[in-house]
Amino acid sequence: METKQKFYGRSFILTAILALTFGLTARAQSTDIDNPTPLTSNVIEGEHEGETETLYYSFTATKGDVKITFDGKTKYYSGWVKVELLNEDGSSELFKIDGMATSTSKRTAGTKRFLREQKVILRVSIEKDAVVGLINYKIRLDGAVKFEAPPAGGEAAPPATEAAPPTEETAPPAEATNSNPPPTTAKPSPTTTTTTGGEQTAPKKATTKERIKAKTKTEAKKILKDVVDN
Repeated sequence: METKQKFYGRSFILTAILALTFGLTARAQSTDIDNPTPLTSNVIEGEHEGETETLYYSFTATKGDVKITFDGKTKYYSGWVKVELLNEDGSSELFKIDGMATSTSKRTAGTKRFLREQKVILRVSIEKDAVVGLINYKIRLDGAVKFEAPPAGGEAAPPATEAAPPTEETAPPAEATNSNPPPTTAKPSPTTTTTTGGEQTAPKKATTKERIKAKTKTEAKKILKDVVDN
């Protein structure tokens, strides 16, 4: 019982993966002529399983030759795949090749010259054929062709990087200036005296008592000198 459950579980997961894969592939190919799938490369690859199928793609042809190469292979017998170039609104056929697919692979090629740049719709048509079965095909466009940019998130060439310009050297900040300038040393005035320690002191003024005492000594010395001389 457990083995059967594992088998059915794995089968369900595998079926879901295949359905999701083929569903995404189908959505990537437009069947609406008014909304063709923009080509982002020059190669289209597809598979056909016998039912009628018509797919539409778009690209820009520039002035010059556009070469279309078709390669097709079947499981058995032979089948046909029609590749057409239409004008921008799909109302007129510009060029056509009938690609043959065989069991040993078959290549068909053709060239269309464009006189000016224009939008082109590429139509791939395969008729129903129950006998042929699976057809694998590849269509390649070369020459005067332009394609759409790949969708966002796809791989893209890294942008060229330019060397960063040298940065200007920043001048060192100016030294902070003191708003209060240092005090200047004043020259000593005539009335000041400088002591040994460098401190400046003003001279002491003699008091009245000291002046009288000095005068008395002077007078006494003078009288004593007169007495001695006489």
